[in-house]
Formats: sequence, C-alpha cells, structure tokens
Amino acid sequence: MIILKDVEFDSLGIKMPDLTQLDTSIRSRFKTLSKLPQNASSTQNYDSDQYLSELLEVLKIKTLVVGVGGAGNNIISRLSEMGLKFTETLNVNTDAHDLFYSNAKNKVLIGKENCNGLGSGNDPTVGQAAAEQDSKRLREVLNADILFLTCGLGGGTGTGAAPIIAREAKKNNSLVVTFCSIPFRSEGQQRRLRAKIGLKKLAKYSDSIIPIPNDNLLHLVPNYPILKCFKIMDEVLVRSIREVVNLVNHCGLINIDFADVRKIFQKSGEYPSGLIGITETLGNDLIQKSKLAIHNPLLKPNTNEVDRCLVSVSSDHKLSLSNVDKIVSTISNEVPEQAKIKFGANMDPNLDTKIRIMVLGKGPISPYVRTAVDAEDNIPFQ
Repeated sequence: MIILKDVEFDSLGIKMPDLTQLDTSIRSRFKTLSKLPQNASSTQNYDSDQYLSELLEVLKIKTLVVGVGGAGNNIISRLSEMGLKFTETLNVNTDAHDLFYSNAKNKVLIGKENCNGLGSGNDPTVGQAAAEQDSKRLREVLNADILFLTCGLGGGTGTGAAPIIAREAKKNNSLVVTFCSIPFRSEGQQRRLRAKIGLKKLAKYSDSIIPIPNDNLLHLVPNYPILKCFKIMDEVLVRSIREVVNLVNHCGLINIDFADVRKIFQKSGEYPSGLIGITETLGNDLIQKSKLAIHNPLLKPNTNEVDRCLVSVSSDHKLSLSNVDKIVSTISNEVPEQAKIKFGANMDPNLDTKIRIMVLGKGPISPYVRTAVDAEDNIPFQ
C-alpha cells in the first residue's frame, strides 16, 4: 500500500511511484494512482506522452502461466522453448526431480514434509495436502492480472494441488483460466473419477476452464506415434496461451484489449467454460480454416451456445480487408445471430504471408465441466 504522505513531488508535479511490484490487480493499481495527491502549483500535463508512458508501465498487464504436476511442467517447458514474452512462468510440483529439470523461470516444491520431494504417488489427497501445507508461499508468488493454470487431471499433484493454487490466485484477484487434460477412457474408471472430482474443485475457483479430452486425439490422429500425439496436445495448449498473452500485451491495428478478453473469460454462472481455437492458412482455404477455429476439434464445442466472441486475425502488412471480412463473416455465420462479436487485426511480420486466426468464445459449456459440477459434493478422491 502507498502511504500518501510519503509520495514525492518533483518540479513538474507528482513523481510516479513504483507500483509494478504491488500484489494488486490492474484495476486496484489504477485506483491507487488516481487517489494520489497532485501538486497544485505543478505545470505537469497528466495527459502528456511522458506521463502516459510511465502510467502504462505501472498498468502493464501481469500474466503468469503456472504448470502443476508432470503434465503442467511439460507445458511450461514447451512455452519456455518457444521464448514466450510478456509473461512469467511458474512450475509447482511435489517431485523434486521433475521440478529440477523443468524450464520455468520460477519453481515451487510443495509438500516437502509429507512428500520428501518424491512426488504424490498418484494420490490427489497427497497433492491437495501438499498445496495446503504451502498455501501461504503459493499465494505470495501467484500475483497476476490473468493467470493461466495448466495441469493433467486424474493423477496426484495436478488433480489435488491445482484447485488450491486456483483458490490462492483468486485471493489475489487474478483472472484464472485453467487448461486441463481429461484421461483416456482406457485409463480406467478410477482415474477418470479422480479427474471428475478434481475438475469439480477447479470449477469452484476458475473463471474459465478449457478441458481437453485425450480421447479426442484418438479421433484426430489415431495412427500417430504416442509421443507425437502428446506433442500435438502440448502445442495446442502452448499456442493458445501464447496468443492470448500476445493479444493483451500488443496494440493491434484494430485492437482487442484486456477488457475484451476479461469479458470472455470472467466467470458467469456455475459452469466456468468457454472455447478457444487457433488455425493458420496461406489464404487459399480461409473459410475452411475459419470454421476449424470456431469448431476446435480437440474441444468439440457447441457453437450454438456462443453469446460472446472475439476474433483475432494476424498476418504481415499485406493482409487484405476482404480476407479479414471473409474470416469474420464465416465465424459470424457459425454462431447465433444475437452473439456479440468483436474482431481485431494485428500486423506480425514474422508470419510473412500466413494468416493466423484465433477465436475466443463465451457461452459453450463443456459436458465434462457440467458433469463434474453437477456431481455429488461428498465423493472423495480414490
């Protein structure tokens, strides 16, 4: 908290304080600034480029990507390999060996007293207890305006600890978006039951959950090597997170800002769910790729339930207005007429002639989320 009597003045007026380290949301940081006293004799222009530049530095969107357990750690490592900008990364695990070899910028080993750095033994109650044991430490590092939580459900650490991490992040007023994988049916009823309970607990503290069923990989790439299949899954998650991070941190030609993204992800109702889809094209199959983005085959969303939609189109400076219109029109035709649609266009010279289409949607409820939320409250982890 800033103490007003300690605020310094210079010859131009108020000296901008360093709020970048405050554990507050962007809205709180702005309110704090607005309440600071101003020097009545100052000639400082509070609408000048200099002041706005300093203000933007203070109000920069804080993004944090947290990987929980083995699956979550894999996502963070992949993100780090791609050189993701504008965000911090954090791995949380009960397994010291797995944590040591992860590529996250920050790491937290939880449950040292109970797990001794050896993992949770595939037991979610152990993962949950480990996170509870270190909840205070976790809350101290979970400072972000938007937090992406990644984990695999059905095991021990991800299933048990992720809901506690989401809870602690919400205490810091973060917007929590969870990406989680759902086990194959072939992995057995017990593992899928654990995943359902973990999903129910996550739904309580997540603003939005994007569950990705492993079974959908069987329909898309049944004959691929298993390593390649899981790399595809990781790639989808990584690209989704990367594009959202870039979206809220870049000023596009036709801009989509953090307020727009918040409206998509912010929780409303008891089923925190939504859709995200990303495709790329050279322009010769725009309609097909636009439909693929909104009907993400890994999620299989019911697009008839979409009530709000963001469409982001990125390419180099040669991106034509007609192509953007074709993309937005195609996606508009795939959702209800009353859905609120906003599109943005971003110039990215690294894409060259490729066109990247990203769709964020609010409204569709994953059947996995619905089933989990509607499940009995007294089902224990098994």
